[in-house]
Amino acid sequence: MPRPISCIIVDDDETSRFILTNLIKKNGSLNLIKACSNAVEARETIDEHEVEIMFLDIEMPYENGLEMLYKLEHKPEIIFITSQTKHAIKAFEFDAIDYIVKPIDLDRLNSGVEKAKRRIFGNPNLEKINEEDEEFILIKKNRETQKVPYRNIGYIEGSSSYITYCTTEGKITTTGILKQVEETLNPKVFVRVHRSFIVNINKVTKLGSQEVAIRNTSIPLSRKYKKEVKEIFDDLNKVVHENSTN
Repeated sequence: MPRPISCIIVDDDETSRFILTNLIKKNGSLNLIKACSNAVEARETIDEHEVEIMFLDIEMPYENGLEMLYKLEHKPEIIFITSQTKHAIKAFEFDAIDYIVKPIDLDRLNSGVEKAKRRIFGNPNLEKINEEDEEFILIKKNRETQKVPYRNIGYIEGSSSYITYCTTEGKITTTGILKQVEETLNPKVFVRVHRSFIVNINKVTKLGSQEVAIRNTSIPLSRKYKKEVKEIFDDLNKVVHENSTN
């Protein structure tokens, strides 16, 4: 039997902390270290203890959950527990285990914990995914061809006859036409937001009326693509909401 998983709660609402504390005690797989009422208390607890999972509320005064995560050098696994669905897109950025909309019940908590256990302990019943199974882009530059996984690409920019791939390892610029690149991509992952930009929807942290953001990078959202892009993210939010109620 796997060892208990250490966890904390971070929620400014006393009633929510009380409910979640009792649900965690009923789970059996978790060891609750502390129920924190704010980000400062949570950081202190993470510094003092080995925390594997953080049940995190987003809407908190002074410093919300997302602001706290940006400041954490070493992040536990995250299960968002919030009354809002509007932050679902940002959950992708932090590779959250789950996004649960309040009110939470034991079945929904258990579902999130099972996901966490598979990530922390692994799942012997699942075949290990090989790197060859990942979707990727082949980028040809000079006489070399580089294989870059989708998950490493934030956005792609086209300018005249040049293409710039913004990746986790830096920018790669090569010759090419953006439309031709777009035709080779999985449309469920990459979407055109502007005549000069294609973004990885899993990396988008903010959707505005005239721009999208990937971390601190602002990318223009043109009127031509605005409706399609909004529909894609509306669908993403629906999926998150449906998952949170199952």
